[in-house]
Amino acid sequence: MGKVRTVLGDVDASTLGYTLAHEHILTRPQGHGSKNETDHLLDDYDKAVQMLSEYREIGGGTIVEATPKTWGRDAEGMARAAKETGVHVVACTGYICQEHGMPDDIAEWDRDVVVQEMVDDITVGMDGTDAKAGWIKVGGAYLHITPGEEHVIRAAVQAANETGVCVHAHTTNGTMGIEILEIAADEGFDLSRFIVAHVDRNPDLWYHRKMLETGASLIYDGPGKAKYYPDSMRIALLRQLVEDGYEDQLMLCNDMGRRSHHTVYGFGPGWQWIKQRFLPRLLEEGFTEAQIDKFMVHNPARLYSLAEPRP
Repeated sequence: MGKVRTVLGDVDASTLGYTLAHEHILTRPQGHGSKNETDHLLDDYDKAVQMLSEYREIGGGTIVEATPKTWGRDAEGMARAAKETGVHVVACTGYICQEHGMPDDIAEWDRDVVVQEMVDDITVGMDGTDAKAGWIKVGGAYLHITPGEEHVIRAAVQAANETGVCVHAHTTNGTMGIEILEIAADEGFDLSRFIVAHVDRNPDLWYHRKMLETGASLIYDGPGKAKYYPDSMRIALLRQLVEDGYEDQLMLCNDMGRRSHHTVYGFGPGWQWIKQRFLPRLLEEGFTEAQIDKFMVHNPARLYSLAEPRP
């Protein structure tokens, strides 16, 4: 393992520790179309510090922060909170998907412009700060990929090659993961540096296997969210995928991007859920400590490590 780019600078991957691989600390979204605008606002700095402090208290080492510019990224706030709490924060550049703030005309932008925006966030700093992004976010719509989304995916893998960071995809309701990977592969990207999130929203074992067969990694980020299927479903999928030999390509987190997800806002399940509830259940269900360490420590450290740039 090498270095991981955090908002406070590059650190040895071995220091990340227990890691949630796709979360939200501070957000001020635009373009999400929610009927409940307030629920998507994680804009209280003191509560962000409290979230990270409580996470640190249960053994949390790193949060991979999944808020790009159009979802209201707060680079300065993330850096201050990371410094105050001692939790590593790995921020992102890129875009979520067309419906979540991506410019309507981005498909018409010169690819070099999109690439350079990402490269600058990674190598210079985000939003006028010296806090740098450590990975690139892309995404697809529900059961289709818009021209703008495809344009961003192709730009993202070029920027990833130039900087050495990984690419990590949002999927709407867990769909279009295979198609996103096909676009990245068409650009010649090394899919062992590509991560697909939210796939447990679409709990199809065949579909998950097909993505893993490419060398890409998957994130299950729904544990504790019963409305998105019971945890028994996720455990059954994880058990089979581990038996299939894919334990080095799996990560777990909660993707808590709403106030109603966080205990500091008076709701739940909070970042404590996986550590205190889901992982003990995995042990009861026959998973080993070594497998859990891969999901929570070793796989994130390897996947978010910087690769050698390929200009």
